[in-house]
Amino acid sequence: MNPEHSSPYFVAFIDLLGFSDMVKKDLEAPLGTQKYMDKLYRIHKKTLELNKSTLDLQLVQFSDSIVLATKFDKSNFPLFLNIISEYQYNLLQEGILVRGGITYGKHFYNDGFMYSLGLIEAYHLESKVARFPRIIVSKDLIELLYEDQMNLSDLGLLQEYDGHYFVDYLENGNNETMENLLGFIVEGAKFNNTSVREKYVWLLDYSHFKFPEIPISNQRFISNY
Repeated sequence: MNPEHSSPYFVAFIDLLGFSDMVKKDLEAPLGTQKYMDKLYRIHKKTLELNKSTLDLQLVQFSDSIVLATKFDKSNFPLFLNIISEYQYNLLQEGILVRGGITYGKHFYNDGFMYSLGLIEAYHLESKVARFPRIIVSKDLIELLYEDQMNLSDLGLLQEYDGHYFVDYLENGNNETMENLLGFIVEGAKFNNTSVREKYVWLLDYSHFKFPEIPISNQRFISNY
């Protein structure tokens, strides 16, 4: 086994926000009062279901982190994005926010062993750039695949004022589902913890942008239509 065995892959690193706090609260709570174990197990099952995709997908989950990878082929990229978009929206419906990065690079995975430049760069995007509950696609990858950047909305990507493109996961929603979700999003936007609150405020802004019938203006996002 040597680095020559690695080959280019699309790689996504996804962080389940608040996962550690949920586990900690459950394990410290009196026996029989756990609130999160069933939810976290459902999330685990949803994660495993990603392997049922028609795409040849590598999936690794450890604690609150998920890595998805598929061979670098432009024709694979739209489906790769769609899988991630639906997954992120499904988790939102469970009340779980996620943040992440998608990029490309040399990647090797076998028998639980991962050796991946793509993972390192995707993790950097998640931890240093994403900040909010969004999964960012690296600018280098977008420029490599889509030089004119004219039809990125067709891929299910949305651009924010900071110039970054991210997976437009609320595209999977509708008025009815958003009505069900807005309550918990609004409550999250009232948190005393600034780091937590800003994530929900961002999500509320994003929700208003996607569903303009909610009467709050927003200039954070740039339409690609």
